[in-house]
Formats: sequence, C-alpha cells, structure tokens
Amino acid sequence: MAFDISTILLVAEIALLIPTLLLIILGRREEKGRQTLLREITNTARMVSRQEYFNNVQFGMQTAMKSIRGAVTGSNPRNAEQDEIIKSIEDQIRRARKRGVSVEYLLLKSPDRLQIANRYHAAGAEVRFHSSLIVSDVRYVVFDTKYVLIGLPSSVGANNPTREGYLIPSEGMAEIFLHQFNTKWAEATRYDEYLAEILSEAKSHSPNASVELLSSQLQIPAEEVKRVLATQRIG
Repeated sequence: MAFDISTILLVAEIALLIPTLLLIILGRREEKGRQTLLREITNTARMVSRQEYFNNVQFGMQTAMKSIRGAVTGSNPRNAEQDEIIKSIEDQIRRARKRGVSVEYLLLKSPDRLQIANRYHAAGAEVRFHSSLIVSDVRYVVFDTKYVLIGLPSSVGANNPTREGYLIPSEGMAEIFLHQFNTKWAEATRYDEYLAEILSEAKSHSPNASVELLSSQLQIPAEEVKRVLATQRIG
C-alpha cells in the first residue's frame, strides 16, 4: 500500500512538474517577446523623433526669409537614410539662397567634417570651422532671429545622430543663441582657409600626393582639391 501511495505521489509530482516547466518556458518566451516589443517601440519612437526634428529643419529652411545660422555636427552619413537627409538639406540651402536668404554654418574644426562642409558650401552656404565648438550635447539652428531649432543626440558624443528636436518660436531665445553663434563665427576659420591648411599639411608630408589621393582621403571632389590648390598656390 505504501508503494502504491509513493507511486501515486510521484506521478502527481511529475504531472505538476510538466505544466510548471511549460509555464516557465512560456514565461521566458513572453519576457523575450516583451523585450523585443519594447525595443521596437523605442526604435520607432526615436525614428519618429528624428523625423520630426528634420521635418522642423525643412520647415525652418523653407520659411526663412532673411537668415539661417547654426552650429551643426557635420558628421558624415553612415547609411542611405542619413545621406538622403543631407541631400534634402542641400536642396533647401539652394532654394534659400535663391530667395536671397543667407545661410551660415559652424562646424567643428576637424578633417572628418570636410565632406559635409564641402557639400553645404557647394550648395551655397557659408561654412566656417571652430576648434572649440561643442555640439555633442546640443546642436542648433536659428531662423530669421525668430525661431530656434535645438537638436539633442541619441547619446553623448560628437558623431551621434540627433534623437529629437524642438522648434522654439522665441525672439529672446534666438537672441541668446545668435550671440553665442556670432562670437564663435568671428573666431572661426573660413572653409577655403581650413581646406588649404589641410592640403598644405598633407603636401608637406607627401609632396607627391596626387589630387585623386587627396580627394579620396578627404572625401571631397577632386575638382575642389584642384581649385583650392590653385587658388592658394599650394604645392
């Protein structure tokens, strides 16, 4: 009789163990599913926020009547989506210049900013570089001394993409940012001057470096390298 009871209890434990294991497995799957869902929701939220930020960029550039001035990252695009954003900004620069709007951008004084600087410069913007410019925590653009667009990165770091942005219709806020911009602008190095510095340094280390090699290293068109070499009489 004792054997029968032990057998019954063992069978009962096994019978209870099986659904318990199933519940644990299902619970883990559900937890993974929740984590995946949260990641997707987070990524979607960031995508919407970034899109909203660049929608504000487009809006500000389309409606500006006098000036567009900003301190931006100028980091190279990492994928096709980011490259399309840069192209759209180039288009807006051209359109703004046709309306007589002045476009001025400050970038960090670093060779890896030359590609975007060249693209904006070719589109018609005036670009300058400042060695102490910090846009890792905040990047901004002021439109017509009336609106300020503030961008925040996904995480601290000069090359991290913008996570979200805020368009603030405030002349007082615009005045504060313009004061900071104008101070840095007066101290900054012009686009042609900085490109000439970089090319001169490259030529001093490698006098026989070809235009094509310099173009490839700096990621700017060969015609631009030739232009600056000729106008600045480098090499």
